[in-house]
Amino acid sequence: MTNRTLYIVVCGAPLASRTADGVQAARANGWDPYVIPTDAAMPWLADQDLGDAPVITGNRTPHQPKRTPPADAVAVVPMTFNTLNAWANGNANTYPLTTLCSALGSRTPTAATPFAKRDLAGHPAWLASLAVLRYAGVTIVDPQSGSTSAVDAIASGTGAEAASGFSWEWVLAALDPR
Repeated sequence: MTNRTLYIVVCGAPLASRTADGVQAARANGWDPYVIPTDAAMPWLADQDLGDAPVITGNRTPHQPKRTPPADAVAVVPMTFNTLNAWANGNANTYPLTTLCSALGSRTPTAATPFAKRDLAGHPAWLASLAVLRYAGVTIVDPQSGSTSAVDAIASGTGAEAASGFSWEWVLAALDPR
């Protein structure tokens, strides 16, 4: 174990199929990863070997102790259109969104990889929400190029292809530039 904690928030999109790779890459880069999936991400995680990385779901009960140490950084991979807009608007109605809103409030270093097809990215809320998160200090990482200056939408029907070309090193470098 290291002393650096990384929360990996996972949303339901094809890039979620690479979560196990993210856990391995995080460990190789000195992080202790905790996976925090949305409900829509759960089917994507079902057949992945996450090793002994804790998967944290649902809110804890009133008398249950905290399930994670404080995060040193947060990676949102993938970030869906729904999560992007809910997070940018401060909606904390699920455990993953509460985690993300808390990360913004505490100024925890955060990198997010938006993964939405072109028709959703064409909605006016897309650019507005990206701008809000960037303004709040979130590093936005393009899932197809690793660019942190521009994000391209995913062409419909190419999600698996985009996921296969994705590098977790892009996100980890954004969180821990050495």
